[in-house]
Amino acid sequence: MAISLLIGIIIFAVVLKYFGLESVKIIYHNINPFYLFLYALVTTSIFFINALRLKIILKAHREKVSLFRLFRQNIAGFSMAYITPAVNLGGEPVKAYMLKKECNINLRVGSSAIILDKFVEIIGTIFVGFIGLIILMTIPGVPMGVKYGLAGITFGGAAILYYFYHRTIKKKGSFSSLYNLLKFYKITKWKSLLKILEDVELKMHRFFIFHKKEFLISFLIYIVYFIVNIIEFKFLFLSFGVSLTISEIILTIVVLGLVNFIPIPAALGFFEASQSGLFKLLKDSAGTGLAFSLIVRLRNVIFTAIGFGIISQFSGEQIINKQEKR
Repeated sequence: MAISLLIGIIIFAVVLKYFGLESVKIIYHNINPFYLFLYALVTTSIFFINALRLKIILKAHREKVSLFRLFRQNIAGFSMAYITPAVNLGGEPVKAYMLKKECNINLRVGSSAIILDKFVEIIGTIFVGFIGLIILMTIPGVPMGVKYGLAGITFGGAAILYYFYHRTIKKKGSFSSLYNLLKFYKITKWKSLLKILEDVELKMHRFFIFHKKEFLISFLIYIVYFIVNIIEFKFLFLSFGVSLTISEIILTIVVLGLVNFIPIPAALGFFEASQSGLFKLLKDSAGTGLAFSLIVRLRNVIFTAIGFGIISQFSGEQIINKQEKR
């Protein structure tokens, strides 16, 4: 992790050195508080949309949780994920633990729901990836290596997801199989983990088989999230005087989705470099891509701070509850 973070810092410093002044000028001379305010509203609403998706999946597990509580837990999970190498996965254990303590939801049920929620999110990400691939193929001047690379990632991701789904509906759990393959049962403390994994996989199997309606609704909620994401970035770019087409915004979202899988905390450096490169290609202005990256990073830092505030409050409540039970 230390090495990957160091690489990210170096890349960030290089991008900032070459394009930092241009990006600051773009923001300073064009900043529009009205559009920035609209961006803040829309970007906050995204946490509610993601909370609604999880709420639907939990309902299929016969669990009712308030949307606001899930909203708070989503921000808490985001904050934890943001500082770990697994930006897309690092916050899930926090959400499962908070569901257990705040909502009295069994850890196995909560874990199953959260994994299914993440499964739907990844399906949606690949769906968006296919849209981005189609758009990318129509842009002249893009190196074929970039096009083939995105195609390989998109089709490869789709194949892995289908394999996971197929094994789950056939009751051939991927997590328990990996547990046995890696011989985790030899670790004394992890011997009981197999039964937990099998129980989670059974709940996921039942969801795929008996809750197709909820599965479809949760995917449609992701599509709503995707549309709102486009609106979010439209307002963000307008806030510093840049007007983009929907196709260009979708490509921005696709590139952002790809770098979030890079195992570096907050995708530091790679986020800035990828967006700078994309906008050098689209607008011949790497500074525009860096300006976008810096504002999004500021947004993420703010929500990370809010998330850790939520986690601190949650931890304090847990300590108080333990003392009262003594």
